[in-house]
Amino acid sequence: MRHVPDTLAQDRALLLVVDVQEKFRPHIAGWGAMVAHVDALIKGCVALDVPIIVTEHYPKGLGHTIEELAEGLIGVEPIEKSAFSSLGAPEVVAQLDQFGRDQIIVCGIEAHVCVQQSAADILRGGRQAHVALDAIASRTASSREVGIRRMRAAGMVPSGVELALFEMMISADHPQFKTVSGLIRDLPQSFS
Repeated sequence: MRHVPDTLAQDRALLLVVDVQEKFRPHIAGWGAMVAHVDALIKGCVALDVPIIVTEHYPKGLGHTIEELAEGLIGVEPIEKSAFSSLGAPEVVAQLDQFGRDQIIVCGIEAHVCVQQSAADILRGGRQAHVALDAIASRTASSREVGIRRMRAAGMVPSGVELALFEMMISADHPQFKTVSGLIRDLPQSFS
């Protein structure tokens, strides 16, 4: 019998935004599409009252979270980290414990380093890692693909922005359906 992953639930989910920082901008393949997807995911989670944790890897050298995401992140203080895994920062682990959510939606960069190591630590900690594959990126497509393969092998739940948000709403009767569907409508179709 095949294992079917749990459906994302609005009251069990938390969004982890990994290192979408200024200095990565010229180096990441599919930057614009990735940012649009991360932004929609953030705004959708805000509309659904899903808590958000944001990390910044060595912001002194890599800059802070990009300005394009600021509107959705009002009141969310980014957590500085030096470990590649977001869970290498004690503040991230403390917030995860404080929120008490066991379904972590993961997005950001880079797919094969910080995103992959964060997902692995989420899984090791007994939580589910729902990785929004249309909201993660790396410098190269091949690195992104290796990161995805590694996360699949570790047991991550493949997800996406629209998939995650609609899964949490359950039906078009959800009070935030119009807001969330509006966020999805104009997203770029691919990373090309």
